[in-house]
Amino acid sequence: MSEQPEEGLTRRRLLEAGGASAAGLALLGTLPQRALAAPAAAQNVVVIVLDNLRADHVGAYGGHRARTPSIDALARQSLRFDRYRPEVFPTVPARRSIMTGRRVYPFRGWRPQPGLPQEPGWESIDRGIPVFTDLLGRAGFRTGYVTDNPHILSGAYDGFRSRFDEPVTLRGQVPYRGKPPGRPVSRRTVNRSLLPKVRRTTTQRRIREYLTANQGREDEADFMAPRVFTAAAQWLERAAARKDPFALVVDCFDPHEPWDPPQRYLRHLGPGRVGAVKPIQPFAPPGGSLREFGLSRAAMRRVRNLYAAEIAMVDVWLGRFLGRLASLGLEENTLIVLLSDHGVLLGERGEVGKLEDRMHREITRVPLLIRDPAGRRAGQSSDYFASTHDIAPTVLSMLGRRVPRAMDGVDLSVLFRGRPPPGRRHFTASYGSWVSAGDGRWLLLADNQGRIRRLYDTRRDPGERRDVAARHPDVVRRLWRAVIADAGGRRLPRF
Repeated sequence: MSEQPEEGLTRRRLLEAGGASAAGLALLGTLPQRALAAPAAAQNVVVIVLDNLRADHVGAYGGHRARTPSIDALARQSLRFDRYRPEVFPTVPARRSIMTGRRVYPFRGWRPQPGLPQEPGWESIDRGIPVFTDLLGRAGFRTGYVTDNPHILSGAYDGFRSRFDEPVTLRGQVPYRGKPPGRPVSRRTVNRSLLPKVRRTTTQRRIREYLTANQGREDEADFMAPRVFTAAAQWLERAAARKDPFALVVDCFDPHEPWDPPQRYLRHLGPGRVGAVKPIQPFAPPGGSLREFGLSRAAMRRVRNLYAAEIAMVDVWLGRFLGRLASLGLEENTLIVLLSDHGVLLGERGEVGKLEDRMHREITRVPLLIRDPAGRRAGQSSDYFASTHDIAPTVLSMLGRRVPRAMDGVDLSVLFRGRPPPGRRHFTASYGSWVSAGDGRWLLLADNQGRIRRLYDTRRDPGERRDVAARHPDVVRRLWRAVIADAGGRRLPRF
C-alpha cells in the first residue's frame, strides 16, 4: 500500500466541474429526465461515509441549522431511510459493520489491539473476513478507499487498506500517525483553540498535533474535507479513463471534531469564538458535562456554530465531487450510498460529545441515502430500521452479485423492486458496555448486563429526557428480550 499523491485534478478544475454549494449538483439534477436510459442494474458504486453527522442538521431530514444543499439534492434522487440506526458505535466498530455486512454487536471475542482505543469493537478486520469490496474486486471491479480517517490510517489497519487496488490516504486528522511535519506550534497557538478546562489534558497534545499538521494552509482547498473529496474526484477520473467497473469508498472524517471550518461558513450562523478562543475541540473525548469543560449555554451555542459550519464545508465539497462524477458521465450507471456512523451531543441533557450510556437520538439518528442510477424510489422515504450491516449485502445485490451467507445484514435492494424486506420490528445497538433497543416509540438504554435499564417514551417525550422504566416494566422486559435475542440468545459479554 502506498500513499497516492494529490495531483491530476487541480482545485480550479474541480471548481469548474462541480461549481459551488448547490450548484455542485447541477449536472446530477438532470438525472430524473434520463432515468429511462439508465441500466436496470448499477455497474459501479460509490459509498460515502461522513463521520459524526447528525440527521437533524441535514435539510432532507428536516434540519435547518446547517446548510446542506448538496446532500439535499442527492436525497431528492435517493431513497431516504428515516429510521436508519447504526448497530454499533462509534467510528471503527461502525466501519467493520459497513464493510463486512456482519453484525459486530455484541463484541463477542473482542480483544484489545495496539494502535486502537482499548474499547469493545475497536479492532482490525481479519483477512479471513471478506468485505464487500473484496468480492467485487474478484469480479473484476477496480476497488478504492479514499480517507483521512485517522483510525483507518493507523498501523492496525495497514492490512485492510492493502486489500484495495488503489487506496488513497490523506494525513492531517488526529490521532496523527507518527510525528506531524513541520515545527510544532506554540502553546499560545494551541491555547487559542482550547477552552481553559480542556488544557493540560491529553486533548491539548492531540490538538497540538492537529494544528502542527495543518499549519500553512493557504486556502479552503487545503482543509481536510476538501482534500478528501478532491482526491476522490481524482480517483474517479482515473477510473473513468480505464473504463472498468469500480467500487469506491470515500471515508471522510469530517464533520468529526476538531471543528475547524473556514471563517466564511460562519457568516450566516454567528460567532464561533468564546472570548479569544475558537474552541475547535470543546471537550476531552469521549465527552462529558458542559460544566466539566467550562461551557456555558452561550458558549455552547458558539460551539454549535462551528459544528454546523463544518457540515456546510463538507456539503460544498461533497457537491463538487458529485458534480465531477456527473461531468465524467458516470451518474447513469453508478450506485451512490451516503451514510453516517453516529452523531454527537451538543449540549442536550447538559452534555457534549459521545458517551456510551447516552445513545439518544443525537447520537443514533443519522442519515442513510441510497441513490439507484435507474431513478427507482427517487425522492421517497422508508421507515424500515435499516442499519450499517445492511450496506454490504445491498451494494452487492444492486450490482448483480451474490450475497454470501456469512453476511447477516438485510438486502435493502428489494425495496427498489417494490418488495418489503424481512421484518425488523425493532433495532438493537451497542456502544462499549451499553446497549439500546427501540421500536419506533419506546427507547431502552441499558448496561449490557441489564443492571441499569432506562426507558423513554419518544412519542410523548421526543427529547428523551424522562426515564419511565418504573411505569412500564412490560415494555422494558420486551425490549431487553430483543437485546438478548439479537445477541444470539445468550448472556452478553462483560467488559
